[in-house]
Amino acid sequence: MQNIYKKLMEYTKNRFMGISFAYINKDGRIITEYEGYADKENNILVDEKTIFPACSMSKFITAICVMVEHDKKVIDIDEPVNKYLKGWKLLTPNGNESDASIRLLLCHLSGVVDGEDGFYGLRRSDSIVSLIDVLEGKTSYNNKPVREEYSKGTVFEYSDAGYCILQLLLQEVNQKPFEEIANEYIFEPLNLNYTFFASKENVDYYENKYLMATGYDEEGLTIPGKYPQVPDLAAAGLWSTPKELIIIGKEFAKACNGESEMLTKESAIEITKPVENFTWTGLGVFMGAENEIISRGWGENGQSMMKINYSTGEVAVVMTNQNPGVDQSESGIEDIINKMS
Repeated sequence: MQNIYKKLMEYTKNRFMGISFAYINKDGRIITEYEGYADKENNILVDEKTIFPACSMSKFITAICVMVEHDKKVIDIDEPVNKYLKGWKLLTPNGNESDASIRLLLCHLSGVVDGEDGFYGLRRSDSIVSLIDVLEGKTSYNNKPVREEYSKGTVFEYSDAGYCILQLLLQEVNQKPFEEIANEYIFEPLNLNYTFFASKENVDYYENKYLMATGYDEEGLTIPGKYPQVPDLAAAGLWSTPKELIIIGKEFAKACNGESEMLTKESAIEITKPVENFTWTGLGVFMGAENEIISRGWGENGQSMMKINYSTGEVAVVMTNQNPGVDQSESGIEDIINKMS
């Protein structure tokens, strides 16, 4: 590993209130760096245990959970998702049941489109929005019913709504809340103490026991309630620390080499395969350099990124608690990932 010769804030041109970085090299050596405020109003600095919003990095965790069910033969990812849904069904515009597969939902090729300006701005003080409310388009959080709007497999349409369907799938085949499934399959076996999906009950618990980073908007103003309400847990509800996310990344790399009990080698490799005709995407992740996958998160209260080399086991993670208003390639987060690892 090259020497760290710049501070995190210099890479990002002070776009973030607080920022945390962790890297594990191929020999298992872990390096962490952090700067800025977890809570500026109360003068609380970021430290190694500060828990940040992972936003859409949630989709990588969701993909692992789906593939665990595939390994158990509870589901087949190449079967229509409607085969496993009991009540709510994904429909086409003419009202017929869609035959879009679970695989197509994982790689954003199912034809599902998010509502305009959706999946943003819900506050903790607002009435609780259920997953079915989101799928039925009954609230401003997602302002239209979720449907297969494009011919499946033909258009890449990044979709939080598609991952809401996957959340419903996992909940129905397990008959338990999504956050409990992720705990059972990933977080508890890896002995993670600071990683969770932000159900109301989990937020109340972790807020009182640990340091959850206050969220800030593009202007540096505090998000009302400090963190938004996120009903679409599988799409954007993950919270963690960089150090714990590299544990997950390292375990995933082990799975790719047939050395993990979390996931079979076949299912792990399936996640990393570029999709035909859409070679930048895999299942819940994006392609990096050779033997690398990328997971990105960006929401109103933070931006993040993770890079996993599943051949060497190297993992790098950056997490922040402010919306920079530009993507990772412009905000400096991608620079940190590439230059500090």
